[in-house]
Amino acid sequence: MTCMDEATIWTIGDDVFNNGLLNTALYTVIVLAVTKVLSTLLKKALDRHPRAQTMPMIYLRRIITFILYAIAVFSILSQVKFMAQLGVSLLGATSVVTVIVGLAAQATFGNFISGFIISIFQPFKVGDFVSLSEKQIAGQVKEITFRHTVIRSIENTEYVIPNSVMDSAVIENRAYGQEFYKRMINVSVGYDSDTQLVRKLITDTVLSAPEFVDVRTEEEKAAGVPAVNIRLENFGASGLEFIFFMVSSTLADSYNGASRIRLRLLEEFRKNGITIPYQTLDVHVKQN
Repeated sequence: MTCMDEATIWTIGDDVFNNGLLNTALYTVIVLAVTKVLSTLLKKALDRHPRAQTMPMIYLRRIITFILYAIAVFSILSQVKFMAQLGVSLLGATSVVTVIVGLAAQATFGNFISGFIISIFQPFKVGDFVSLSEKQIAGQVKEITFRHTVIRSIENTEYVIPNSVMDSAVIENRAYGQEFYKRMINVSVGYDSDTQLVRKLITDTVLSAPEFVDVRTEEEKAAGVPAVNIRLENFGASGLEFIFFMVSSTLADSYNGASRIRLRLLEEFRKNGITIPYQTLDVHVKQN
């Protein structure tokens, strides 16, 4: 192959690429390889950090990786003649600020900013059970990405919610570092019921539940504070309305324990002749 032929090969695509097609292809491979190596080294370095699995560290790794690949893409685009000026301008500090400000007005970048805020302040994290009352959505947080948060409901369906919505919504977090969980249980009994017996049956039933946790301090125990605080909440239209709390160590136990207590109380009330009032409908047929 003559020198003229070699020169011709390396100049193929000069009308499109600054340094020809082959040089640009080689440049692209090198840039992507270097970016991949830097991304891998970054991941290994951050994984050694004691808080590597926390949301801020995971989000930091994603942001830096995104920046590395963004620089690589802009650098490769600068090899294309009609994109060169754009690539150079995007790499300039002043232009980068301009681009970011412009993108901030867009929904996608708004979700990115909201995701960053969520990762820093952590109103919820992966594994928490949250509820968005305005959207009538409740479930366990499965994933938090740049753009959205994934929530898996009790029915095993997944909601993909933009981070901007999660950042602005009123969220009930049922796993925000609590040492124990309380679940209120309502019980209604007939007006002719023995209230002392009702309170005793409720107390015995709650204390017998394996999920129940006694959270009283030693001082409260010495002072005679009951383990189960039962209150008469209201004089209802059909009966006396009592409330009390089922206390447990996990959110799952609060659900299971409350169900167990309700079933057991139903049995105990029936054994002891305590009625649970319910609405009835009398139909009177008028004959002509």
